[in-house]
Amino acid sequence: MSSIGETIAGPLSSDETGDGRTGGDPRRTAGSGVIALTGFGLLVPTVSRLVAGPESLVAGLLAGLGTVVALVLVAAGYLIHRAGFSATNTLRIAGWNTLGVVVLGLVLGLVYLYRPVAVPPFVVATVLGVSAAAHVIIGVNDVRRIRAEELATEREKTAVLNRLIRHNLRNDVQVLGGFAERLTAEVEDPQLADVAGRVERKADDLGGMYDKVADIQQTIESEAAPTRSVELRPVADEVVAEYREEYPDADIEVAIPGDSSVRANDQLRRVLGNLVENAIRHHDGEAPSVRLAAEETGGRVEIRVADDGPGIPADEVAVLTGDRDLTQLDHGSGFGLWLVKWVVEGYGGDLRFEESDSGGTVVVVTLDAA
Repeated sequence: MSSIGETIAGPLSSDETGDGRTGGDPRRTAGSGVIALTGFGLLVPTVSRLVAGPESLVAGLLAGLGTVVALVLVAAGYLIHRAGFSATNTLRIAGWNTLGVVVLGLVLGLVYLYRPVAVPPFVVATVLGVSAAAHVIIGVNDVRRIRAEELATEREKTAVLNRLIRHNLRNDVQVLGGFAERLTAEVEDPQLADVAGRVERKADDLGGMYDKVADIQQTIESEAAPTRSVELRPVADEVVAEYREEYPDADIEVAIPGDSSVRANDQLRRVLGNLVENAIRHHDGEAPSVRLAAEETGGRVEIRVADDGPGIPADEVAVLTGDRDLTQLDHGSGFGLWLVKWVVEGYGGDLRFEESDSGGTVVVVTLDAA
């Protein structure tokens, strides 16, 4: 019977189930209640037989099995309600549960009509309970299959829309950058030249956003690669070397032990790269300082990326940590941080933000040690 718990545990959270966000929907309560009540109903004759004392070992085993199955159904009703299935999907699972009871009940009834035989109620309850439990498992798997198909369709639509936007963005950025570059070189008015320079820099920023969106889309589209043991120091050195070359005025320090390893994959380089880039690009001074450090404690490795910049806006941190609604996100400067969040959570890690001693931000990524 443990397969029921394994099937339900980790199926769909409330943000994966469409209309399942309405946790108080009476249809969800009714659906899960039907399953639990089925278990309670089948529990009565089996427990009664156990209390009265079975007449044989086989009868005792059947009554015990029926009792366990009935308790599993009660627990399944609770777990399905807590799992966050949508109202429609909860009712669908309840329908499978009812089908298991009704169909087998009709079969037993027809057998009795054909040849009346006195069958103890606890035996009937045990048989119906096994059928109901099997059909609950079928129902959960059926709902997961349907949801997987829906997610595949949604992902395809998102991918098409994303590619169209990226294609248009890239073309428009190239045109805008070309015009701005010509204006900067040809206009003589200092004020107009300054405006043209700002337009050119903004075009460069948009070009960088295009690359970031491409990275995010690649992360979303790619299957979750299995994690493996990854040496942290070589990845950090590679990232730092790249950004030291791109930003020669930046002071980037690495304080990571050479024997530090984490459970990750190739996406770890993107995580560290985005954190370093975010710290440098959003710095309001000419010589940004960034420090990468790591420490292993209790089977977990805490990676800290600290800067001395103005800090990540509190509103943006609140959205990333879930303390503020996504609809309140006012700008897109945190593309890289969203990618970091998704990859780290995919590793089963944690992401948090602290204030550094210099007034900047410390981004803390915690991963399993390898």
